[in-house]
Amino acid sequence: MKNTKKTNRVVYLILGALLIVVVILALLNRGDAGLRRALEEHREFQILTDGELTAKVGLENLLDLNPQEFTTTMATSIGAPKQVTMKGVELRVLLDSLDIDTSQAATIAVSGLDGYVSPLTPAEVNKADDIYICYSLDGEILKTMSEGGMGPFLMVIRSERFAQRWCKYVESIDIK
Repeated sequence: MKNTKKTNRVVYLILGALLIVVVILALLNRGDAGLRRALEEHREFQILTDGELTAKVGLENLLDLNPQEFTTTMATSIGAPKQVTMKGVELRVLLDSLDIDTSQAATIAVSGLDGYVSPLTPAEVNKADDIYICYSLDGEILKTMSEGGMGPFLMVIRSERFAQRWCKYVESIDIK
């Protein structure tokens, strides 16, 4: 009986501590959720340098940079690989247009609204005709996550055979 009471107390203490941690994390994440909602609603993503906002980019910005149309193979875990036509801007062109130098960066992290992060090296980003920020798939504007799509922006790495490092719902690109 004595051991049961002691065990119960320990369990209650652990559950209480976990509840406190969950509440604190929820409060800390609340601001991020509002920002994510706003970015999706306005169809924008952020460019950050060492975590600090450098620019917000929307569809209009990409259209000003002479978007390219290309075909690539989309291979996902839920279907057979298929040829698709994408339209977007090379990441290196976008960063150059904003006068952002990635040559000294350790990594370029592309993050999605779903929490997925795809790290890139400066050499990968500066490779011609490979990494694109896309806004169109097979002639249609990408739908947002809340609309059941992959957008409004999708990072595509053409040299990636199985599209494992592609990033849906691009929220931010952080040069670190």
